[in-house]
Amino acid sequence: MPEDAGIPVEAPIEACGPLSALLIGDPADPHMAAVLDRLPRQGTVTVDAATLPDVLCRLSTQHTHLLDQCGEPVRLSAAAPARGWIRRLAPAGWDSGTALGSQAAARLASRMALLAALVRDDRTTWLCHVDALFAAENKMVQYRAARTLGLRVPETLICSHPADLAAALGDPFVVKPLGPGNFTGDDGQERVVHTQSVTAADLAGADLLEAPFLAQQQLAARAHLRIVTVNGRAWTAELDADSLPLDWRQAEEAHHGFASSARWREAEQDALLLAQHLKTGFTCQDWIVDAAGPAFIDLNPGGQWLFLPGSMTVQIADHLAAWLRGD
Repeated sequence: MPEDAGIPVEAPIEACGPLSALLIGDPADPHMAAVLDRLPRQGTVTVDAATLPDVLCRLSTQHTHLLDQCGEPVRLSAAAPARGWIRRLAPAGWDSGTALGSQAAARLASRMALLAALVRDDRTTWLCHVDALFAAENKMVQYRAARTLGLRVPETLICSHPADLAAALGDPFVVKPLGPGNFTGDDGQERVVHTQSVTAADLAGADLLEAPFLAQQQLAARAHLRIVTVNGRAWTAELDADSLPLDWRQAEEAHHGFASSARWREAEQDALLLAQHLKTGFTCQDWIVDAAGPAFIDLNPGGQWLFLPGSMTVQIADHLAAWLRGD
C-alpha cells in the first residue's frame, strides 16, 4: 500500500507567482483606486465578498491561490507573506433585498464565511486585522479606549430614560446611531442618520433601546478636525464650524471646506495613540475643537479621506501604498 494511501493530495496547479499585496474592497471605489494606482499590478490582488468567486482559485489548509490584477495566479505562502489592507468587506447594497433565513441569505453567509477564512490567514500581515476592525467600529469601544488613555471625550451614555440622559448630559444633548448610520428606505432611497441635538421632552415616550442610540454631551464646536492616521503617521485637516449645522455633513459646502492644518500636533499624537491602542493601522478620526480644546468624537478604521485637500490625499495614498509594498 502506498505511504500516502487515504491521505487527500491536492491536484497539481499551474506555477504561481508570489502574492505581495492583498486589498479587500471594490477596485472601482475611488479610495481603493487611489492606492492601487501606486502598486504593481503583478502580485497585487483585490477581492471582496462580491468578487470572491472570480478571484479565488483555491483555498486549502496549506495553500491559497488567487488571481492578481493581471489575471495571473499568485500564491500566498509562509515563505513570502503578503501585506493586506481592508477597505470594505462587501460593496454597498450587495445583499440588498435578501430575506433573512432564505436560501439566498445562506449563500451569502457562506460567501462571507469563505472571505473570513481568507482574511484570517496568518500568512498575511494586515494594516488593520479584521477582528480589530470590527471591534474598533463600535463607538462605545472607541470611547472606553479613549478614556483609558486619558483623552478628552464628551460624556456619553446609553439609557432608556430621557430624563436620566438630560440629568447626566445636560439638556439639550446629542444623539447619534450606535449601529449603522445609513440605511435603504422602503422607497429604495439611501437615508443617512445624522447626529442631532434633542431635549428630554423631544424623546418622551420613545423606546430608546429598540434601536439603541448613543446620547452625548453637546459641545459648542469652533472647528471640526479630520485626522487620518496610517501606521504611525498622521495628517490633520480643519473645518471652521461657524454657520455649520451640528453635523457638518449636512452642509454640502463643508465637504470641500477642510484645510490642511499643522496647529493640532497634540491631537495628532493622541489620535495615533488611540489608533495604536485599538490596533488599527489606518483610521479616519473626527475631533471637535471647542473653548476647552480638542475632544475625540469618532473613529472609522475604513473611513474616507479623498474629500480632504489634495496635498493630504496624495500623501495618505502614497503612505498606504508604501506600507503595502513593504517600503
